[in-house]
This record gives sequence, structure tokens and C-alpha cells, in this order.
Amino acid sequence: MSSNRLMYDTCESQQRINESAGPLDYMLNLDRYENQSKCRTQLGLVGGTNVSHIAGDLVDLETDLFGITRKASLCPTKKYLNKCAVSPNLNNCHRNSINIPGNCSTQERVIDTSMLHLPNCQMIRYKPVPLPAALDVNPCQSKKCDCGHQGGCGCGH
Repeated sequence: MSSNRLMYDTCESQQRINESAGPLDYMLNLDRYENQSKCRTQLGLVGGTNVSHIAGDLVDLETDLFGITRKASLCPTKKYLNKCAVSPNLNNCHRNSINIPGNCSTQERVIDTSMLHLPNCQMIRYKPVPLPAALDVNPCQSKKCDCGHQGGCGCGH
């Protein structure tokens, strides 16, 4: 066995640390399940994203909708309080944000629920289809009778 100092090589040891810590960084990444370049398809797919999304985090919104952010209690004040139920104007009671209160293990979060319109995209490149010529809806307006009357359909000759 040779006596060298390869185990103290800083470049190799840093590479080994990165290889062992990389999978943990991936597992702890909050954005790994969410597509950062969302778009909506117009033609050719069933079940695509053909709606707008909220500007805030979708995971936080679903967590609040499932009731995970509130403690399980039968007390009415600790359940979901609908602001539209007490609003005088029921047609305009959409809230632009949802506040999730913090506790000893989480911090308070605000979800922006204003609508974010997605850009259009296509997965399949369809060939354009030529349109037929426009229909002449009222052909009588352009004809002339033998008597010189404009609008030949009502001439009477």
C-alpha cells in the first residue's frame, strides 16, 4: 500500500459531499412538482389546462381547501368562515387573498388568489386548413333587372 494523501484531496472530497447531498436537496425542493412554464393547449388534447390559475401557490390553496391549515374542532369559530355569507353584495365577494395563520411550527402565509391567465401553447403542430370563400348572403342586392330597377329580385318582370 502506498502512502499518499489522496483521501485529503479537497476537490474529490467536495465532489463526494455534493453527490451524497444532491438527492436530499432534490427531495426538499418545493418546486419539483410544479411546472414553472405553464401554458394552456387549445387543440388536440383532452384534459389539458384550459383554464386560468391563481397567481399564488397552488399547493397552499389546496391545503387550505382541504382544511389542513385549521385544527380539527367542533367550535364554529375555528372552522372555515365564509366571507360571502355575510357580504351584502353576493355577486362581488371574491377575495383576492387568503390568509393562513401561523402556529408554533409554521409561519403565516398569504395566498394571492387573483387570476393569472396562461399563455397559449400547442403540443401538436396542425397544418392550417384553408377556409371556403365567404357566402353571399343576399344575392338580390347586386342584380339589375332589364327594366333598370336595382335589386332585381323585386322587379316584377
